[in-house]
Amino acid sequence: MKIIWKEKTVTSKQIIEQVKEFNWNDNTVRTLINRLIAKKAVSILEKNEKVYTFIPLIDEEEYKSEVRKKFLKDFFHGSAKEFLEFLMDNDNKYHKEICDFLNNYKNKT
Repeated sequence: MKIIWKEKTVTSKQIIEQVKEFNWNDNTVRTLINRLIAKKAVSILEKNEKVYTFIPLIDEEEYKSEVRKKFLKDFFHGSAKEFLEFLMDNDNKYHKEICDFLNNYKNKT
């Protein structure tokens, strides 16, 4: 989806080229595209012989927002506070980063 969102319109050949570094088989990419079509996340814009051009049907920011809400609901009872407490209590790796963010956020308001 990141490639499709970035490019706006893209062919399967272009997608395959951009994922070469992951050593994905061409059929794997085509299967993934077909699954995105079935989920109504992507649509075929045009078909010229064997070349298909795809467009996103879902907005990236809307999708991220829905995933974020579902994640918080499923794991933290819908509470961002519980999520932050989890990060602060269980992983000191993020403590300074979260504090810096909160301080910067507070200074902006």
